[in-house]
Amino acid sequence: MLATDFLLIASLLVFSIAWLWRSLGRRDLVLWTAAGVGLVGGLIGVLQGRWQAALGAAIAAVFLLVLTVRRLRGARPRVRVPIATGVGFILLTALATALLYSIPVFTLPDPDGPHAVGVRDFELTDHARTGVLYAATDEPRRLAVRVWYPAATTDGYEPEPYATTSELETTYPAIATDELGMPSFFHSHLRGIDTHTYRDAPVVTDSTLPVVFFEHGLGGHLSQNSVLMEYLASHGYVVFSVAHPYDAAPIVFADGDVIRLPEAAAVERREGRSDYPEEVMDLVMEADPKRVGGTTYDERFEGFLGYIRFADLVDDRVYDTSPEVWVEDVLFVEDALAEGQAPDSIADILQHADLTRVGHIGMSFGGSTAAALAYQDPRAAAAVNLDGSDFHHVGYNADIPVPLLMLYSDEMEVLGAVGGSPFGWNDFLYERFETAGTRDDVVRVRLTGVNHTGVTDNQLMTRGPLHGILTGSLEGRRALDIVNGLVGDFLDQYLRGIPTDFPVAQLERYRGDLDSHGVSAIREWWQAKTPDERAAIEEALEKARA
Repeated sequence: MLATDFLLIASLLVFSIAWLWRSLGRRDLVLWTAAGVGLVGGLIGVLQGRWQAALGAAIAAVFLLVLTVRRLRGARPRVRVPIATGVGFILLTALATALLYSIPVFTLPDPDGPHAVGVRDFELTDHARTGVLYAATDEPRRLAVRVWYPAATTDGYEPEPYATTSELETTYPAIATDELGMPSFFHSHLRGIDTHTYRDAPVVTDSTLPVVFFEHGLGGHLSQNSVLMEYLASHGYVVFSVAHPYDAAPIVFADGDVIRLPEAAAVERREGRSDYPEEVMDLVMEADPKRVGGTTYDERFEGFLGYIRFADLVDDRVYDTSPEVWVEDVLFVEDALAEGQAPDSIADILQHADLTRVGHIGMSFGGSTAAALAYQDPRAAAAVNLDGSDFHHVGYNADIPVPLLMLYSDEMEVLGAVGGSPFGWNDFLYERFETAGTRDDVVRVRLTGVNHTGVTDNQLMTRGPLHGILTGSLEGRRALDIVNGLVGDFLDQYLRGIPTDFPVAQLERYRGDLDSHGVSAIREWWQAKTPDERAAIEEALEKARA
């Protein structure tokens, strides 16, 4: 909490106690002082962007009003303790405290690698692609990129704020309203938070650095997983995060230009669509109950086939356009970096970055993209999907060409179970049906007590019951520590060739919070089929994807 938070809470508490304590010496002075200090502390907090302090400031103002009315009425002191009003004041103080506690001004966990962390922003323009998504017909694809990297020193450099001024004015208000359904000022308190990252710090020069590309979630932003980015950079990785225009929160470029989703599309995203053709809705109504709640693998697979057909039929960028666009965005950035087409501002980083073998990491829609890139990027050497369901449809009954970490959140109950085992969105993906569950380098695990957004920095943004509702029951720093450790150890083993005994050591280390998620039942389902039944399944799958 900020110092003003403590000042506000202490003042309200002192007032409440003094109100009940009739015999307290100089009681009136204490009451007036406590209410006044509380109001000033609350207002200062609000001016610092701590909107949560507004409730406490309002309560302090009420306390001052009560004192003013009491003085104007000239009421004689009573001997009896004012239990009713005193309890009411304590409850109001508790309410103000709960709001400040639930949405804190947090600190980021210290990255525990041997390196300091630097960060830089740059942009690239793909002139070969114009009119992408909502861009004008002749407008080339313009991409913002942020890179975290191991820094040689941070002497003379200032820590980067968690949210820049331009992001607080543009990006975060849209996230609050469009993604969370909250007021636009919901994230204003982030201005008081520093990272462990230093802008433009010099890169280390004593080694070749492994490279990772990170993909945010749909409607996300460049630094939604800053804790993971800092962790990886501190352990020697160069991490490029690509923002995807019109599918990301508003993107602010260095020259002040902003690319945001058009208002009509933003409303559609918030409220959903109701204009799908009748035949498409019929397909959804038939497929979804099977996909989500089928009691056999036959039903589940039939539901997923219907979902693939729906994505092909519907005129919706998220299903039929954006998946390919995101892959093309990353491949363009990767090629530009490898071919020396990046700006001079990151030339020193590229001089030490190994772009011949790269890792892909993504969360949610970005997780689907990271896995799809593993099938399409010849430089890919490892992929991590952080709780992303499938939007690309390239992994059904097809071995992923590189090692994969599939990290599920603990929302399995939504999907039910088949044969007594939890069922995940991607259980039919990334391995051939006949050998599903046999690859040591395709690792599927489930983080218990964590919701979908709990694999991002959102873990730090709330506490208490609100945290449980929004991100899950697992303590936030513990959850992020597990995500960091898993991703780091996986990349060390499969991108850098450093043995980490993955995933045996990690399942033991995080016992109780991390479970293995096997898919051997898919193999058993397939092996129970006759040759004709298998052929029919393969034909139906190819037809759905055609």
